[in-house]
Amino acid sequence: MNKKARRQLEKLFSIPKCLIYKIMGFGRVKISGSQRWERGAVLHAEGGNVFIGNKCNFRTGVHIRALGGVLRIGDFVFANNNVSITAFNKITIGNHVKLANNVVIVDHDHDYMNGNEGYKVGSVVIEDGVWVGANSVILRDTHIGKNCVIAAGSVVKGNLPDNTVWGTRLAAQIKEFDPIS
Repeated sequence: MNKKARRQLEKLFSIPKCLIYKIMGFGRVKISGSQRWERGAVLHAEGGNVFIGNKCNFRTGVHIRALGGVLRIGDFVFANNNVSITAFNKITIGNHVKLANNVVIVDHDHDYMNGNEGYKVGSVVIEDGVWVGANSVILRDTHIGKNCVIAAGSVVKGNLPDNTVWGTRLAAQIKEFDPIS
């Protein structure tokens, strides 16, 4: 089967999957327009609400969870393999956002000061046109401005202004050691 025929077949099978998500979400899932959900992409609305815009593309292994919170995903969002988005409170992702492989977006942390009982929650806002590089982590209380680029392997927390590039420094030597012979 050629590539074009395979894509058409995937699109055909992604439409009923969206309908199943709407039905299984018991009104907690609202999906606009058409989507592309590859095999292994998972959507959970366990006590939360999910709103997904038009023409989004979710690759294999994507996990989207609204666990009591509200998750809004805009139009034309691309989530590559193994992206994980979990909303306990509120996550908003704008239009034309691209998430590379293994990106994690969370709006909560375990409350380690309280014996890991419960969570500290905040919010995450990712505005339009943002590109997040592979293996990056977006933490609670983060606002990423329009058209930002987040370099691969970055851990992001705080306010990032529009039209900027962010990333961690490259690996640096910590110490030398003598190998055991």
